[in-house]
Amino acid sequence: MIRSFKYNIDRKTIIKTVLTILILVAGAVLLYVLYTGGAFSAWFVSAILAVLALMVLSIPQRVVLLDGTLEIQCISDITEINIREIATIRKVEKRDMRWIKVLFGAAGFFGYYGKYFDFKEFDTVMVYASEWNNFVEITDIYDTRIYISCREADALIDAVTQAQKMFGTEDKDSTE
Repeated sequence: MIRSFKYNIDRKTIIKTVLTILILVAGAVLLYVLYTGGAFSAWFVSAILAVLALMVLSIPQRVVLLDGTLEIQCISDITEINIREIATIRKVEKRDMRWIKVLFGAAGFFGYYGKYFDFKEFDTVMVYASEWNNFVEITDIYDTRIYISCREADALIDAVTQAQKMFGTEDKDSTE
């Protein structure tokens, strides 16, 4: 059983991405005009390009449910979650995400991804979202929480629940 859920970038994320790129380009041009020929400007541009390259390679592309595995596929990375290790999967409202702030990652540059800090629970969580909406929370048996955005959240939850039934690992509270 293979099921794929594509990430959809919303307008707000596109605007934040364009603004981030414009600010970085303006900063590089301003640095070049004000401080020409120095090692600092070369270092700054190199560091910014390296960070941007890492961020672009981490952009989430799709969520794929394979036999026994839920994969979050990014451009250069795949995060695999074993279906047997998922303790709960549930929809989360946007208002419940107000306590979660970026710790290390992107907050609007082609999406929201990386390590975030939950100030309500005082815990770090992983976020793989293309928009700050339509969240699904996946908690594994090790109490690691992963948030993904999926416009087809109900279909994703149903597909994971069906896969858990196939493998005989469904928990009664898996769709709270």
